[in-house]
Amino acid sequence: MVNTVTRLHDEGIVHRDIKPANVFVKQNDELVLGDFGIVFVPDQPARLTRTNESVGPHDYMPPWTDVGGRLEKVHTNFDVYMLGKLLWCMVSGRLLLRREWFKNQDNDVSLMFRHDPHAYMINVILDKCVVEHPQNCISITELRAMVIAFVGVIEQGGQLLQKGIPRPCHVCGNGFYQPEALRPNSSTGMMRIWMSGGALDIADLTVQTFTCSNCGHVEFFKTAPQ
Repeated sequence: MVNTVTRLHDEGIVHRDIKPANVFVKQNDELVLGDFGIVFVPDQPARLTRTNESVGPHDYMPPWTDVGGRLEKVHTNFDVYMLGKLLWCMVSGRLLLRREWFKNQDNDVSLMFRHDPHAYMINVILDKCVVEHPQNCISITELRAMVIAFVGVIEQGGQLLQKGIPRPCHVCGNGFYQPEALRPNSSTGMMRIWMSGGALDIADLTVQTFTCSNCGHVEFFKTAPQ
């Protein structure tokens, strides 16, 4: 979908009607964007919509485009906002996200799938798309770069490493890594490495320690000294 909209925006074309009902699936599972009935094409002598007509699917269009009449300047961020809502619908399995309320308890995909670290990437994307003000909405080029980066992370078996995001064990596949308390209230310690066996050829590395809750596998992450 992002690739399709990128090609449209390269030509200055804005779809304006991106929603689940307008996404179709080909036999090879490729997604196809349809229904170009209210598409905005620049430099046309006449527009298909009436002068006082507000255009777009009410539950999916960005708030800054609902002006109670014709939107004279149709910006490409119109589509980016709707792509964000489409992503939320695809992941949540629901058809309606009101306003920008994707972090409400009932709408938050990181709570719906709290043990899936990939779900947390969705909110990172939505933070940049499903926004209240147009100046906070990224371009389709930025969205495409973000999606490509996250898909690459997922395909390589990676995840976001922010605090609060679950870290599934890469060994047993059942447990989750938790900070290991090396001393009271701290999972940070010092690892001493002998470089060549000599008594003076030593390097110290400050690390944070994580242990799998199921199998006990230990992982170290380099961190700043505390």
